[in-house]
Amino acid sequence: MKKIIYLFLFSIGLLYIPVANGQAISNANLETKIDALIPKQINDTTAGLVVGIVHKGELIFGKGYGLANLSYAIPNDSKLVYNLGSVSKQFLGYAFAMLHVKGVLNIDDPVSKHLENWPEFEKKVTLRHLLSHTSGYREAYTMSELAGRIIGVDRLSREECLTVVRKQPQLEFIPGSHWTYNSTAWVILAEVLEKVTGQPADDWVEENILLPLDMKDTQIESYVGEVIHNTAESYSYEKEKRYVNEESNRAIFGAAEVYSSIDDLVKWITNYRTAAVGGNLVNKLFLDPFILNNGLNSEYALGIQNGSYRGLKRYRHTGGHEAFSTQLSYYPDQDLGIITISNFGRTAWVPTTQMADILLQEYFPTEAEIETPNFDIKKKKLKQLEGLYIASTFNSTRHLKIAKDTLTIDGRTKLIPLSENTFQVKDGTEQFQFTNLTTTGETTLSTSKNEMYPKVEAWKPTAENLLAFEGDYWSDELETVYHLIVKDGKLTIQHRWLGEVPLEPIANDFFKTDDGYYMKFNRNTKGGISNLSMSSGRTLNVIFKAMNE
Repeated sequence: MKKIIYLFLFSIGLLYIPVANGQAISNANLETKIDALIPKQINDTTAGLVVGIVHKGELIFGKGYGLANLSYAIPNDSKLVYNLGSVSKQFLGYAFAMLHVKGVLNIDDPVSKHLENWPEFEKKVTLRHLLSHTSGYREAYTMSELAGRIIGVDRLSREECLTVVRKQPQLEFIPGSHWTYNSTAWVILAEVLEKVTGQPADDWVEENILLPLDMKDTQIESYVGEVIHNTAESYSYEKEKRYVNEESNRAIFGAAEVYSSIDDLVKWITNYRTAAVGGNLVNKLFLDPFILNNGLNSEYALGIQNGSYRGLKRYRHTGGHEAFSTQLSYYPDQDLGIITISNFGRTAWVPTTQMADILLQEYFPTEAEIETPNFDIKKKKLKQLEGLYIASTFNSTRHLKIAKDTLTIDGRTKLIPLSENTFQVKDGTEQFQFTNLTTTGETTLSTSKNEMYPKVEAWKPTAENLLAFEGDYWSDELETVYHLIVKDGKLTIQHRWLGEVPLEPIANDFFKTDDGYYMKFNRNTKGGISNLSMSSGRTLNVIFKAMNE
C-alpha cells in the first residue's frame, strides 16, 4: 500500500513542478501534448525519434517513437545510442576550455603554434576563432562537394580536411569579423588536441569528460565501420527504393561522431549547471559567446549557441548525420533541457521550440508585456524597398516583397517597421537597415549580423546571352574542371562526377544551383569573362579560371 501511495505522489509531482520564483514548469498531460506533436507518418512500423525532457538533473519525460531497427523491430528508447552529428562539437569545445584553464594551451594561441607546416595567412587565426566558427578557413565538406566528391559516398579523411586549408590561397574573411559555420575547424581542433596532449582527441574526451560524468553508454566513432554498441540505425525513405539504411563513409571526431543516449545526455546537460566536471572557470569559458570584431555578439560559444528564445536565455545546438537529426536545448534560468533525436531524418523532426512553448508557457511574456512597434509607413515607401538584394559576399540573396500591406522576405517572414528605414523580423531579434533610399542611388540592406545586401535588378537572359558563358573553367584548389554549356535553354555545368547541374539566372553575371551554391562570373577590363567564383553559406569565392580566355 505504501508503494502505491508513493507512486501516486511521484506521478503528481511530474504534473506540476514548482520553481523558486513562484512560476512553474507546465507539465500537465505532458505525454498527451508531446504525442500530439509527433508527425502522423511516424508509427510502430517506421523509423522515428526519441524525446527527453530534463528538469533539475532528472529525466522527467523520456519516450521513443517508431523503431530503432526495422530489421528486428527494435523500438526507439532513451537507453539506445544515436549519432549526435554536430551536437558532438561541444564535447571537444569543453575539452579545450579544460586545457586552457589548466594552462596546457591558450585558446588565443595561433593555430600554427601547434601544427607543423601550417599556412600563415595575412591575419592571425587562433584556436578561439576555430572554436567559434570565425576563422575564415575553407570548409572541407563544401569543397569536396564542389569537386564532385559526395560526402557519405566518397571517403573523407582528417588529412584531406587539413589539405583543404593548406591549399586555400587566402582567408575568406578577416578572422573574427564574420560568423560562418565551419565543421573543418573542428577537425583541425582534434588534430591540435592530439599534438598538445599526445593522445587521440576521442580518447582524451572519453577519459576526462565522459567517464567522470558516468556517461558509460556514450561512444565516439574513431574509424569508418567501427562497431558502436547498443546503437540505433538511421533511415531515409524513397518511393522507389522504400527504406534505405543510411551509412557514412566518414568518421572524423571533432565535427561529429559522438553516439549518445537520452539517459547519458541528461548527465551532460546537468553539467551545464553544476560544472561537476571542469569546474566553474571551465564552464564559464565554454559558455561565453564570441564577440565579433565590430562588437556584435555572435551568440556562439565553444561549440554551443548561447542565445535566447522568446526572451528566455537558451543554450542550443543541432546536428545531422546519416539521417540522424539531433536538437539539444537548455534553458539555464529554468533548469530545463529538451532533447530530440530522429533516426528518420527530417521526416521525424519535431522542433524543440514547440515543446518549450508547452513547458515554459508561464515564463513567456504576454502580448501586453511586449512592446509592439507602432510606426506607420506608407505603402509607397514600402514599394520602394521591394526587390532583389544580393549579399556582398555573393553567397545568398534576399527577395523582399509586399504581402497584405506588410514588407516580407519571400512573402513569408514579416518585417515590422521600427522607423522609416529600420525593420525587425516579426517574433525575432534580427534587424534590417536600409540606406541610400533615393530614386537614383543604390539601396543597400544591412543586417544586425553585419551583412550587406546591395539591391540589384533581376535578370532574364536570352539564349544568346547565355552562350557567352560557355567554356571550360579550371580550379587550382580543387584540381577539377567545369564544362559550361547551354542545354535546353539553361546554362548548365557538366562534370565527370557531378553530372549535369542546371543554373538559374538571378542577376547579371550571377546564377545559382538548386542545392544552394551561387556562381558569379567576373570580367576583365575588356569585358570578357576571366573567371567564375563559387560560394555558399559555408564557403566563399572558390575561383575557376576561364581556360579559353
